[in-house]
Amino acid sequence: MTGESEPTGIDLARAVLAAARKRAKELEDDRARRSAAGRRSGAQKRSGSRSDDRDPQPLQATIGRLMSEHGWETPVAVGGVVHNWPEVVGERIAEHCVPVGFADGVLTVQADSPAWAVELRHLSTALLAKLNESVPSGPDGRAVKRIAVLGPAKPRLGLNGFR
Repeated sequence: MTGESEPTGIDLARAVLAAARKRAKELEDDRARRSAAGRRSGAQKRSGSRSDDRDPQPLQATIGRLMSEHGWETPVAVGGVVHNWPEVVGERIAEHCVPVGFADGVLTVQADSPAWAVELRHLSTALLAKLNESVPSGPDGRAVKRIAVLGPAKPRLGLNGFR
């Protein structure tokens, strides 16, 4: 047998306590080292009791922020105009002309007859003013810069004439 015996009683308790303190100190040092490394790398802090932009946000505020960050306000507003087309241009015009696209400030409208295409071209200045009243302005002051008018769609032709 060796000259040293296993600690018992109070000596055992002291040895266990010293080992636990040593392990706790190692864990605390490791956590402090990771925290310092995270701060150096720009990791986010935890949210405190005050609200900030990292906390959950209402959907409406988030959508509004996304729209403004990506410049989607005008296309979304024009989409609303397209949805309410009869209220914006009037029932009579809406019966014969429908919006078919919007890109780069140009609203493309298709008429159901050549006569209505001509009429819509004559009314385009007044319609532009009316549309820009109901749509938030773009960077140059107008969301819709021009109205492109298309005539009626031509029927697709097959091998022997009409389909």
